[in-house]
Amino acid sequence: MSLSAECHELLQSLAHTTAWLSGLDGAQPEQVARALAERSRAIAAIAQWIEGEHRAGRRVDLELAEQMTAACQSGTQFLLRLAIEREATRADLVSLNRELQILRGLGGAPVKSQSIDCRG
Repeated sequence: MSLSAECHELLQSLAHTTAWLSGLDGAQPEQVARALAERSRAIAAIAQWIEGEHRAGRRVDLELAEQMTAACQSGTQFLLRLAIEREATRADLVSLNRELQILRGLGGAPVKSQSIDCRG
């Protein structure tokens, strides 16, 4: 049994959005968000198609499961890459904040105390 043209089209849409997502740079959050939304819509469309097939009493081809598994693995790889990039960015930010504190400490004028001491 082979996949219907409609199912094949839905899978192509998912493959296209997954490929688009995989090619994006994590430094482009707007593009990543758009790609994730498109991918989510493609997955929802496939889920609706499967539900329709079940309601109609038709069996879903095993090829669909194989292609969905491959698409999920690609998505997982992207999310892992994104998590690694996020952690690297967080570590860079921590380092920059530490350096900024040091620079402020070295270059700043002494702060006048707002409290009264023994000198008045």
